[in-house]
Parts: sequence; structure tokens; C-alpha cells
Amino acid sequence: MAVLTKPLECAKQQLTVESHDWKAWPQIAKAWSTITDACEHPTFFLLPEAVETWVATFGARLHPLFLLFRTRDRDSVGACIIVRRTERRGPFLVRRVYLNTAGEDEGDSPCIEYNELLCMPGYEASMARALRAHLDDQSAQHPWDELQAPGMLDGPSLRALQATFGEAREIDDVKASYYVDLAELRKRGKDYVDKLPSRERTRLRQNIRKYSEIGELQLDEARTTLEALEYLDALADLHQRTWTSRGERGAFASPTFYDYHRRLIGRCFSLGRVQLLRLRAGDETIGYHYNFVFGGESYFYQCGYDYALGAKLSPGATLHRFAIHRAAEQGLQKYEFMAGDVEYKRRLATGSRKMHWIAWQAPTTKMKAFELVRRTKRALVGRIDELRAAMVASLRGLVMKLRGQE
Repeated sequence: MAVLTKPLECAKQQLTVESHDWKAWPQIAKAWSTITDACEHPTFFLLPEAVETWVATFGARLHPLFLLFRTRDRDSVGACIIVRRTERRGPFLVRRVYLNTAGEDEGDSPCIEYNELLCMPGYEASMARALRAHLDDQSAQHPWDELQAPGMLDGPSLRALQATFGEAREIDDVKASYYVDLAELRKRGKDYVDKLPSRERTRLRQNIRKYSEIGELQLDEARTTLEALEYLDALADLHQRTWTSRGERGAFASPTFYDYHRRLIGRCFSLGRVQLLRLRAGDETIGYHYNFVFGGESYFYQCGYDYALGAKLSPGATLHRFAIHRAAEQGLQKYEFMAGDVEYKRRLATGSRKMHWIAWQAPTTKMKAFELVRRTKRALVGRIDELRAAMVASLRGLVMKLRGQE
């Protein structure tokens, strides 16, 4: 049964918030879908199919709540998910509220990006204020220390939240999100490779030539859900081999993460919203890509490469070149590398924008103490680094002096 908070008096709009248990998704889905269809910039991660998959995977573990935002006339104009978790940070237990499909254990998380306030155009500010009012109204039973909003781009949603939580301490971890502007290349009549710096063009062409010596290069795209799942399994195998050889865990080590993506492909492939690609040199597989496709854009999400095929070659850059050409042939507007300031993304992209992993801390005594400890630790680490650098410089000078006396 829905729980109502008191209406929030806003400057222009008055919204009421309904809170629903995660098991109510079948009743929420229609309103969520209507809002998504009307949303100015809907994101793949908040499409009804993606939310349904996330709830099926994480609902019983995280017990998320659905919030519906309604006008005085009972029209649904906004929706979001909140996940409450108490997590230890040093000596403190921090009560966090996560916005939308987030808050999973780190190793299991699909890592939402392009997060937003899902609402009808123009309702961002009133929805943000209604969300704040809801959190404050519920604070006696459910106190909160920090609101986490991961993976948000600059835009109306982020600005509305920043204005609403303006008195809270803001912690903003900014990451670059790189992309290739296919529409711009198309307009200028340029090939993607020709747009790259000369060194990168040469490197790509060398890779293509050397892989072609193994066999004719062919980009395959999964055509059925079953084939897509087979591609995912092969991708996961290559991915895990690469990361475990580097002493890392690898994303697909988590059965929950793996299960989520098998479900997601099962739900979204027939809708044309996920894409599995394989690049071959003859009969030899170079690698696989797993992309989301939505709103005229391709989002590169995961990969698996065979680094043993061809010494000193770059399977990732080579596959990206073919994937970008495929996206251009399909008439897509952008090829998104998604967040992360990684060298290959910088080299292969034609543009970038900022993405924010942002949090607002409530001005409580606990969070003020937490921030003091955090700043003190940072200052000590910085001082230790300075002392270490001074010692190294001093020792280097002493060694040079001793050598001069020999």
C-alpha cells in the first residue's frame, strides 16, 4: 500500500510523493514507462526493462523503494528508486540513500551511468524538492547521513539536486566520459579513422594489416537472444582470463553481476537495446564487445579480448574501430565509451563530457566529525608524501656528493 508524504509547496508546482515497496513493480511499471516515454533525455539504465531486470536481481537483497511524484490532479510526473544502506566508513556507520539503481555491493554492481531524475520535462526542480521533503519527513523513522547520486551528467537533474541540497556538504568525484560524435563525422563527410591523430591512424592501420595476415577480418553481430548469450559467455571467459592473469578479480567473477546481464540480454535483446559483437581474423576470434543501444547511441559496456592472438597488437582498439563503423552504418548519432579517464578512450574519442559521482552529506554532528577525520587523514597522507620526497631528494644529493669525493 502506498505511503503518502505531505504535499510540498513549491514556487511553481506542488507534488505529492508516494512510496511503494519494491514488490509493487508490476503496478508501478505502467506509470514508469509513461514517464520514460515523456522524459527529455531518458537513459538506458532507467528504462522499464532495465529497472525490471535490476529489481529481479537485487530487489530481495536491497529492498529498494519506488517513489512516484504526482501533481495535485494525481498525474504521475516523476519517478525514482531509493536504496537505503548503512555502511562502515572508518570508525563511522554512515546511513546512505542511493538514487535509482545503485547501492549494490561493489563487486556485484552494474554501475549505473547517465543517472537522472526521471520526470516530465520541466519538473526536475519540483521533483528534487519533493524528494528532499520526503527524506526529511521520513527522517524520524529512517534518518539519513548521505544522499548518493552516481553517474550524473551536467544538466537539469543535477542542477536541481544541487540547488535543493545546497546547504549540505557536496562531495563530487568527476570523471571524463568519452564519445565519438558520429553525426558530426557524417555531416562533415569524414571517415572515423581520418579524424584521429596521425599516430593513432598509423597504429590502427598497422593492427588491421597484421591481424589480416592471420585471416580476413569479419565483424559478427549476434542475431538471436541465444546467440547473444553465447557471445556473452565467450566474452566473460576472455575477460576473466585477462584480469585474473593481472592478479585482478574481473567483473564476471561475481555470479550476481553475471546473472544480471544474462537476464538483461534475455529481456532487452529482442527489443534491439543490447548488442553483442565478435571480431574474427579468419577462424580466430580477436574479441567481443557488449553494447547497449538506445536513443540513437551505442554505449560500449564490456569486453573480452584474446591478447595471445598476435604479439604486441591492440585487439581493443581494433574492435572499437569496427564497432564504431558498424554504429555509423546503422545511422547512430554517438558511440559512447562511457565514464573513465583511460588512455585508449582519450586516444580513440572525438569528444568528452563530465560525469559526476556526487554525494550530499547531511549537516549532522556525525558527518561533520566524519569530514574532519577525512580531511585530517588526507593532510597526513600529503605530509608523508612530502617528507618521503624530501628524504629521497636528500639521499640523492648525498649519493651525488659521495660520488664527487671518489
